[in-house]
Amino acid sequence: MSLHDSQGAAAPTRAPDLARRTGVRLRHRRKAAATLALTGIGLATLAAVPARAAGTPAAPARAASAPISMLSAVTVKGIAYGAHAVALPSTVSVLGRRALTRGQPQVNLSESLGQVPGLVVQDRQNYAQDLQIAIRGFGADAPFGVQDVYMTLDGIPLTMPDGQGQSQIIDLPTIGAIKVIKGPFAALYGNAAGGVIEAYTRDAPVPPAVSLRYWTGPWGSHQTTLVGGGRSGKVDGLVGLTDFSTDGWREHSAANRKQLNAKLHYRASDDTQFTLVMNALNQDALDPAGLTRKELQLNPRGVDPSILAYDTRKTVRNRQVGLVWRQRLSPDDNLQVSVYDGTRRIVQYLPFSGSFGKSAGGVVDLHDYFGGTTAQYAHSGSLAGRPITVAAGVDYGRENEYRKGFVNDFGSATALRNDQFNTVDNTAEYAQAHWDLTDRLAVSGGVRHDQVRFDSANAADAPFAPGTGGGASYGSTDPVVGLLYRLDAHTRLYADYGHGFVTPTFYQLAYRPDGSPGLNFALQPMHLRNTEIGLRSQWGRVRLDASAYYVTTDNQIVVDTSTGGRTTYANAGKTRRYGTDIALTAALPRHLQARLAYSAIDVRFDGGPFNGKFLPGVPRQQLYAALTWAPPLAGALHGFYTTVQALLRAHVYVDNANSDAAQGYGVVNWVAGLRQSRGHWRLSEFVRVDNVLDHSYIGAVVVGDTNGRFFEAAPGRNTMVGAQVTREF
Repeated sequence: MSLHDSQGAAAPTRAPDLARRTGVRLRHRRKAAATLALTGIGLATLAAVPARAAGTPAAPARAASAPISMLSAVTVKGIAYGAHAVALPSTVSVLGRRALTRGQPQVNLSESLGQVPGLVVQDRQNYAQDLQIAIRGFGADAPFGVQDVYMTLDGIPLTMPDGQGQSQIIDLPTIGAIKVIKGPFAALYGNAAGGVIEAYTRDAPVPPAVSLRYWTGPWGSHQTTLVGGGRSGKVDGLVGLTDFSTDGWREHSAANRKQLNAKLHYRASDDTQFTLVMNALNQDALDPAGLTRKELQLNPRGVDPSILAYDTRKTVRNRQVGLVWRQRLSPDDNLQVSVYDGTRRIVQYLPFSGSFGKSAGGVVDLHDYFGGTTAQYAHSGSLAGRPITVAAGVDYGRENEYRKGFVNDFGSATALRNDQFNTVDNTAEYAQAHWDLTDRLAVSGGVRHDQVRFDSANAADAPFAPGTGGGASYGSTDPVVGLLYRLDAHTRLYADYGHGFVTPTFYQLAYRPDGSPGLNFALQPMHLRNTEIGLRSQWGRVRLDASAYYVTTDNQIVVDTSTGGRTTYANAGKTRRYGTDIALTAALPRHLQARLAYSAIDVRFDGGPFNGKFLPGVPRQQLYAALTWAPPLAGALHGFYTTVQALLRAHVYVDNANSDAAQGYGVVNWVAGLRQSRGHWRLSEFVRVDNVLDHSYIGAVVVGDTNGRFFEAAPGRNTMVGAQVTREF
């Protein structure tokens, strides 16, 4: 599994045939396993170091734009600053390793994030465009990748300074937990304040171990994962390699993905720790795009003829490395400093030539160089005789983007149409505090100031250079405050309010309404005012989390036009949204476990050209329910479990005018597995059936598509089987 990638300056050429597959044969002897683990660590070190093209200027560092965070247990009482747990208001959900991995393919976040109320993940069955991830409606109209939602991995940002991120970078087989933060306190992470997704690589195993996992499913889909790690003295680490491939359920939707994720932790002393995080992603995917209503009815697995004629596809190469230094200065004082750096290359072929008028071309070629740094100090003490924790920090980040556009000559890149150099940097300062006013009542608050600057210039060889450059600067100071009341030992009530800030991303700025090259600096950032009340309680084996919220947004950014994957954006005035999220988990008699996640949201335009219309891409209701039976059986059935899952989702409008909608649906999945142990060896197997009832439904929508190709169908009933073998040393 090679993760090497060369980044030459030549125009991109036709992607290799994705239908060709390479068999993977791995033997499970003790020496071979140890050798593979060492090889993986070596590959991690080499592949995750970002490469730079000759003569390309280095990018200054980009901030890990968030409070110092350490993962709490699955029952979350708050966010943590450094080593000091601070109970904050706001809705926080944590999915542990079992919820993320047991009986799951471990390919997409859509497999598990439906368990979080208020979070909607739409699987497009299109690896060229990533998942649609939305928190309380923010990010629902993203044409690709993730926007309006901030993502991190082990404290290192996966979201760029402009607010754009990619969920594929999170390699699920190596992840130990995912934390989701909703509500006003998400604004303390800066830009993309709709919500936060924090992923954490699992801890190194004790004793050291190597695991090999393989599953196979329909449409030529299969995945192989090799994960190894351990501890020795002051050092521990874990590295994982994942190879996924599929021929695709739809026509022209084959994809392959190779990933590496590694974490190395060094405890220099009781007071000093260093963590090195490295990850790399290679992905090649054909793009089937959306279908019109008529095309969907005729053949939900088909594609428009232009898709085949222009061989639409996308290639992604991402490298990132980060270092976190944690220093305890005294029992009450902590310092954390982090830096990261990386590169990203995206080449996308669109279903048109792009040779007309002032078009920027039908092939988009992006080279991004990004990096960041942050420093934060935290202190625990007392104020008026009551405990208080305060933290303050600064962030700085920058992204350099080299954007080129070429004519798409029926699947080959030819004449240059666009040549831009774009930059964005973000400078931020923030302060936060938590103060226990009494034994029952606490107050938390903070303020963050961000200054985000965009700049664009065209190269001398750009065909449409005159007048296409420019710049814009967006600034915002956003306060948040909340109260937390301890009703009793098991119940917490909270209320919080805050402002938030979401700038346009490079992708949203990329094209002007007239189709000419140059960034659309007429687009303005969104400003949020966010109110939330909530309850967290546990009665014996039953846990309840419930919240209600109201959010108003100025300058709502919406899709203006979307043609063949090229999207322009506009501000559509105000929106207001209100809703409720409810999560319920229970350990029932007879070894049954139940989980319920329900969300309801009403989000509409308030004034402007779409007054009273619903924001597209947002289902008004979603219900996730799961029932697991895991009896303490012995013998051949030791470690047996079986789970039935159901996901129900309301209809979704496809454009700002609400002219059409993808109908609501309900889908049922089933999984069962076994686990065996003998000496140093552990073996587990699973079988999974998705869409048990073979229901036909639309899995995702392309918001605002000008040609009416809104719909991306989901597959019918399908089955996969897999196994994992682990050797401990």
